[in-house]
Amino acid sequence: MLARLGIVTLCVAVLCAAFRVQAQPAAQDAAPHFTISGTSTVRNWSCPAEGGLTKVTPGKSAQPVPGFPSGVQTMTVTVPVKAIACEDEKMVEHLRVALKEDLHPDIAYQLVQYTLTGTDTARATGEMTIAGVTRPIGFDVKLVPSAQGLRVVGETSIDMIQFAVTPPVIFEGLLKVGKDVRVRFDAVLQP
Repeated sequence: MLARLGIVTLCVAVLCAAFRVQAQPAAQDAAPHFTISGTSTVRNWSCPAEGGLTKVTPGKSAQPVPGFPSGVQTMTVTVPVKAIACEDEKMVEHLRVALKEDLHPDIAYQLVQYTLTGTDTARATGEMTIAGVTRPIGFDVKLVPSAQGLRVVGETSIDMIQFAVTPPVIFEGLLKVGKDVRVRFDAVLQP
């Protein structure tokens, strides 16, 4: 239970860096799926979340990718803090406080550009906003053609402190959540 309290804080940071993706089973819908995980002095933790894709705009001069012959010019991914679904309610409460949900209800990523690094891989560069702090972030993604569009999968590590998120310390320091979280991402871009 103590580890889950830290998970809330880690989930926020992980979502901010959620765009270096690790392959997972194909998403059945266009909603991006995230898994946020981290550590604490008690145990490791993991929380799923879903987000939304908005403003997927085909490009005019971007490199072509499957389903987008002119490439992708812009893309925005938004994850509501309330969409982070940890098993322990106390952990969810601590996460929402750490992520300043009352002032900043969403975590967002805005694609700035990408560069193909192989036939099915790319390096994405953009801006992540977590708890009201926006920072540049880059990560590698795997590009998988699917019947629904272009599946983008990846993972990245996020240092919560860089987004002004303080990892929880509770029970007079007996439980400390690690400052780094790992975010796995799986989404389908539809033309």
